[in-house]
Amino acid sequence: MSYAHTEIAQIAAISSNRCIGKNNELPWHVSADLQHFKKMTTKANADSIQGIVVMGRKTFESMGSKPLPKRVSFIISSQTDYAEKNDLQDRDDAHVVHNLDDALTQAASLAHGAHLDTIWVIGGERVFSDAFMYTDRIELTHVDTEITDGDAFYPELPSEFEVSEESERMHDEKTELGFRFVTYRKTAE
Repeated sequence: MSYAHTEIAQIAAISSNRCIGKNNELPWHVSADLQHFKKMTTKANADSIQGIVVMGRKTFESMGSKPLPKRVSFIISSQTDYAEKNDLQDRDDAHVVHNLDDALTQAASLAHGAHLDTIWVIGGERVFSDAFMYTDRIELTHVDTEITDGDAFYPELPSEFEVSEESERMHDEKTELGFRFVTYRKTAE
């Protein structure tokens, strides 16, 4: 199910035990993964908007409570005064919404106007899980490590998602971690 010909894609880096976060931070710093995330979620565009990302409040706060450069952020929060408390009202690059449907509907409208063909769901755990029913593609960086004390996890992939592309295993010099990029696509029912 897509929103007006706009692809909904998820992107995350996960450990072998599906950990995506620890103390509201990434549990590792793999430079190539951060570059991959930036490349995937931004697209050179004549318009000033180069990408659209949808995330939960904790994910937004894990990034320093600042919208990502060149991208428009849709932040899902149940707090009715979240935009005011965080000085996000009247900004073009950040919108606070109160549920995933509103985020995707508004993001799709913006994507259409900005000629962007993908809306990126970037976390956290509950947003990923709730978004599966709308998701067409998932980009996961599989990091070869187990995080025993993590507190945020990527949900189990629904069975209708299958691997469509997979990179070679790579190695991060600084962390000594191995990783690979894997693309999953929803199969036709």
